[in-house]
This record gives sequence, structure tokens and C-alpha cells, in this order.
Amino acid sequence: MKSAVIVNVDDNELSRYARNRLLRHSGFDVHDASTGEEALQAIRSANPDLVMLDVNLPDISGIEVCRRIKSHSDSASVIVLQISATATTAPQATAALENGADTYLVEPVDPDVLVATVRALLRLRNAERDLAASNAALREANRMLAGLNEALARSNRDLERFAHIASHDLQDPLRTVTVYVEMLTRSLSNQLDEKQREFVEFILDGTRRMSSFISDLLAYSRFERDKLELQPVPLDDVVAWALDNLRDKIRDAGAAVHRETLPVVWGDRVQLAQVFQNLIANSLKYRKENEPAVIRIEAERVSPEEWAVCVRDNGIGISPEYHDRIFGPFERLHGRQIPGTGIGLAVCRRIVVENHGGSIWVESEPDKGAAFFVRLKAAPAEQGQT
Repeated sequence: MKSAVIVNVDDNELSRYARNRLLRHSGFDVHDASTGEEALQAIRSANPDLVMLDVNLPDISGIEVCRRIKSHSDSASVIVLQISATATTAPQATAALENGADTYLVEPVDPDVLVATVRALLRLRNAERDLAASNAALREANRMLAGLNEALARSNRDLERFAHIASHDLQDPLRTVTVYVEMLTRSLSNQLDEKQREFVEFILDGTRRMSSFISDLLAYSRFERDKLELQPVPLDDVVAWALDNLRDKIRDAGAAVHRETLPVVWGDRVQLAQVFQNLIANSLKYRKENEPAVIRIEAERVSPEEWAVCVRDNGIGISPEYHDRIFGPFERLHGRQIPGTGIGLAVCRRIVVENHGGSIWVESEPDKGAAFFVRLKAAPAEQGQT
């Protein structure tokens, strides 16, 4: 390791010699000077880590030398250890420190104390340099991260625009196919045999599934963060709206829905309504064939600032290895056995995590139902209440 460089400035030759010897014996690279001008020249040439500076010099005051050292950009970070004779006054010590000295010692100074002080000051300087380097690296990393985030945001905006445009553009030819197949079926209704009717139904089923897929893709691309209307949202109203939308499906499934009084959270009313409609619809979709569906909606205060809302059912359940996977877009665990496009939970995750800064997860085992948890911020008026 390279030795620290010290410039020892003292007009007393014997004192200067003794300190030079002590410092060199302690492993430092020592340069010396007997005047202020020599000191400034030595600092320019040696680029020291520390200057040991006598206050009383024959040409320039040590305090002035310190001020010049600290005022020059090339030497401002050099440590200055100011040393003075016993007769120094408090105002003189104060002036030295106010002009940039890092510490101040009064002679006579014990050799061990002097070396220990020098080592401590150099450790401090190295720590400051490491901190400055870390801060510089952090600023550069933040700059690069900001650039990457901006590029990612542009990419996401482009993808969202593409999905939006593509969804609209794909619906038109799909509707055309559906309309003409239906017209063809009606005009040839008396000429189609059983097999041909089955083929027509395959075509129509395919167009219906593609239309549903495109609609869900459009919905997924529509939930953008910059369009949020954040406000206090009573989840009782949101869930009531979702249940009203699903009224026919609940009736057809013979499902029983039980809900507790729900809290007021901070969020976008429309987007949160979509989340709970999707979760309740999933509970209806993945119910057991031989058991009436039972859905419970409840909430728990998990911190002064947050609520966890749970939509729990007695359905077919989900294996633990799929608990994370199901929140990805287009993920379907049951193929065509159960209708759907695999977008619903991805929309929920995007709304809750990306748009509301919350979290969403599932706890479930096969044949034991599923409990979907949504963690959201409490409305400001409710934060801190228990």
C-alpha cells in the first residue's frame, strides 16, 4: 500500500527534524518546508494527504497558508493539522479553525499522540474519499437508472398504444368473419349436414374466443398509471357495484356471497371495481361442480396505513407451484376446459401493484378453495386509526 504523503512545515529546524524522523519511522512519506512559500510550493509538487503546519512562520502566517490551501480547488481536500506554541491564544486557535484547519494541537505534543492524531485524520480523509466515490458512483447509477426507466416507460407506452390499436383493428375483420359465416349458415341452413354444422360452430366458437381475447387485451392495455383518479374509495360501494354486474352469473351458479363491512381505501374507484369484479368472477368460474359456491369478502387492518382485503371461496383451488404464475398475462391452468383468456388476474396485478403500489397474492391448495388477498393503502383520513 502506498504511504501517505505528509508535508511538515516548521521554521524551527530541530523541531522539524524531530517530526520528520518520527513520521518517517511511522511509515509516512515526509516532505518538509521552513516557510509559508516553501510550504505552498511543496504542496503543489508533492500533492500531500496531510499538512502539518506551524502557526508562526517567518514570511506568511500559518493561518494564511491554511486559508490558501483550503481555497484552492487542487488542495482543498488536503488535511491541515495546525500546530502552535504553548503561548497561543484562544482567538488564534479559533482563527486557524475558521480558516480551514481540520484540527489544532498545542506544543509540546507527545510523539505518540501526534502520530495517533495523524493516523486518525488520514482515516477520516480516506473515509471521506470513499464516501465521495460512492456518492459519485450512486449519482452515475441513478442517472443510468433514470435513463433506463425513461426508455422502459417509452417502450411500455408504445406497447400499450400498439395493443390498443391492434385490438381495435383486429375486431373489425373478426366481426366481418362472424357476420358472413352466420349469413352463410342461414342461407344454407337446409343444405348443411350435421358435420358441416359442426364445422360452422367451430368457426363461430373460434371467432368468439378471439373476440374475447382481443377485448381482454384491450382492457389490459387500458389500465395506465397516468390516468388514475386517486381519491378515498369506499370498498363497500365498489364490491356492491361488482356484485350487481355479476348478478346473473351469481344466480346461475347458485352462489352465496357473504361480505363484511369493508374499509375506505385510497385509489381509483373504477380500477378497484375491476379488480374485485375479476376476483369474484374467478371464484364463480372455478367453483366445484358438486358443491354450491360460497364466496366470502372480508378485510383486516395489517398496519396503520394499509388494509388487506380477502376474497375467499370454496372452489377447486390452485396448486402452490402456480401461485405466482397465475398473475402473468395469458396464463391458463385448465386449457379450454374452463373458458377464459388468462388476462383477468394479470389485470388485477397491474392495477394493484403497478398503479396503486399495493400487493396481491393467493393462498390455496387443490380442492380446498382459494383466498385472494389485495393489500391497499388506507384513505388518508383513516391512516393511523385502528
